[in-house]
Amino acid sequence: MAFKKQIIVMSGGGKTGLVKLSGSFDELGKVKAECACEIAAGGAKLYIIADEVTEIAVDGAKRQFEVPISAKGDISCLLVSGGSTMAGSTVGRADRRQLEKRVELFKREKQRAAAARKSTAVLSSPAGEERSAAEPEMSSPLPADGRDAAPPSPPPVSEAALRDPLREPSEAPFSPLGARAETTRAGVRFDGTNFYQAVKPQIDELFVRYPAEERLNALVPNSKWVRVDVDTDDYYVLGVLFDLSSPIFICYGVPGTRTVPPPREIAPAAVWLPLDNNRPDSDGFWMIYQSAADGKCVT
Repeated sequence: MAFKKQIIVMSGGGKTGLVKLSGSFDELGKVKAECACEIAAGGAKLYIIADEVTEIAVDGAKRQFEVPISAKGDISCLLVSGGSTMAGSTVGRADRRQLEKRVELFKREKQRAAAARKSTAVLSSPAGEERSAAEPEMSSPLPADGRDAAPPSPPPVSEAALRDPLREPSEAPFSPLGARAETTRAGVRFDGTNFYQAVKPQIDELFVRYPAEERLNALVPNSKWVRVDVDTDDYYVLGVLFDLSSPIFICYGVPGTRTVPPPREIAPAAVWLPLDNNRPDSDGFWMIYQSAADGKCVT
């Protein structure tokens, strides 16, 4: 366990400050941190950006804290307070825009994970269990008040699920819909050979509710795709690949570029698909391909 001290000089918006870190950065213990920066009356958010992004709420009373940080390389910080932003890095001047992009990606992953946990809890509840009025049934296209229902958000893929997706034979492995194939709800129970049929009701619903993703329909032969909007600036795509009329793969993708790694939850199984094969580093999707038979991720 190597003990280190790091002092990060923060600057931005005409202000300067320091973030001090001390401890082990090899996942063996917590790191002591101190934020010596000017904080607005409403408090601030400090993002420590190393191997992963750590978010910390900072106010006038809370300037010292302990947090586990893994850093095999450089460490950067971004402090957002009162509408202004300060940035710094252990290697000197920080690229604030790059740090903001990394933080924005972290926030989106966090929102997706939270939505996925909620969606999975709703969909996996026993048949007939009373649901909250704020959580309408997935089979209903609109909630009671007539407003558009919030779209289901995909859950993260755990490394354990990728290693052994059939560890519980009574339910389907990872589904981009966050749904379990329950006999009482979907009509088909996953038996290890019928993954597509087990999640087909949820897939069919999305293809009815959301617009086609025409770019992928044109790009990928023998397939159909839909674009599911999560919020104003965020979406994912869902597709089915066919051999003649038989589904062979269920696909789930998040937009991005090849130079920016995929979200860590899907990284072990993600495959890059550019929208223009002549420009592989341009826009495209990080895709997960699942067998329509057993739901196993194919890389």
